[in-house]
Amino acid sequence: MSVASGPQTRSFDWNAYGLAVMAGEIPVCRWTMAAVKRHYQDLQTGHLRGLWFSEDHAQHALESFLFFRHSKGEWAGQVFELSPWQQFWIALAFGWMRDDGTRRFREVWEEVPRKNGKSTKLAGIGLYLFSFDGEGGAEVYTAATKMEQAKITHGEAMRMVEASPLLRRHIGIKLNELYDLRPGRADKFCPLGRDSKSLDGLNPHGSILDEVHAHPNREVYDVIKSGLGARRQPLIWQITTAGFDLSSFGFEQHQYAEKVLE
Repeated sequence: MSVASGPQTRSFDWNAYGLAVMAGEIPVCRWTMAAVKRHYQDLQTGHLRGLWFSEDHAQHALESFLFFRHSKGEWAGQVFELSPWQQFWIALAFGWMRDDGTRRFREVWEEVPRKNGKSTKLAGIGLYLFSFDGEGGAEVYTAATKMEQAKITHGEAMRMVEASPLLRRHIGIKLNELYDLRPGRADKFCPLGRDSKSLDGLNPHGSILDEVHAHPNREVYDVIKSGLGARRQPLIWQITTAGFDLSSFGFEQHQYAEKVLE
C-alpha cells in the first residue's frame, strides 16, 4: 500500500526531539542520551561502516500513521498523533539503511512506563510492517507469554483497520487474523502466545514482543528469531515496562541493550 494514496501527507519534524535532548532541554537517562548521540555521530561517520540515513524511509513510516485512528476513550475516531519522542525513534528504526538498501536495525528494544500509548503505537508499527513495507507474503506477529496478552495490541490493530475506509479496502479480517485482500497475496498479521498450539513453521517479517519483562524464558524470542532467515530486512520490536526479576529474559535483554549502547 502506498502512503501517497492516503488522505493527506505531512512533514514530520521528528528531529526536534533529538536536538532538544542533545541541547539539554529534555532530561533523559544516560541510555536514552547514548542512543540519541549515536544517531548524530553516525550521521557524520556511518558511511565509513556502510550505513546511511534515509529521510524518505523515515517519513514513509511516520506518514503511515495518518491512516490509523484511536478506537477507545476520549480520542476514539481521531487520528493517532505520535508524540515527538515516538516520532524520533520510529524515524531512526525505519530510516537507517545499509549499503545493500535494507534496513540497518533488525531489533528494537524499548522500555517505557505504562500509559504511554504503547498498544496503539505498536499496532501501527505492526500494520506498517504488514501492509506498507513492500514485503511479499509478509507475516507479522504480536507475541506475548499468553495469547490474551498478544491479543491486546493485535486487537487495537484490528480496530484501526475497521475504523479506516481505505485500510478496509486492502485488508480483511477473519477471527484474529488480518490478511491482504489482493489476489495471490499471502500476507497475514496474527497474535501469537507462548501457550499457542504451535510455535513452529513461522516465517516472520515483523514481530512485536510485548511485556518482555513477563516472559519466563527465551522461548518465544528464539522461535521468532530462528524464523527470520528467509527475510531480507526483518524486524523484532521488543517493548516492556520495567520488571523486578533480575534473572529474567527481559533483564538479560535490558543488559544486552546497555552493552550495545556502551
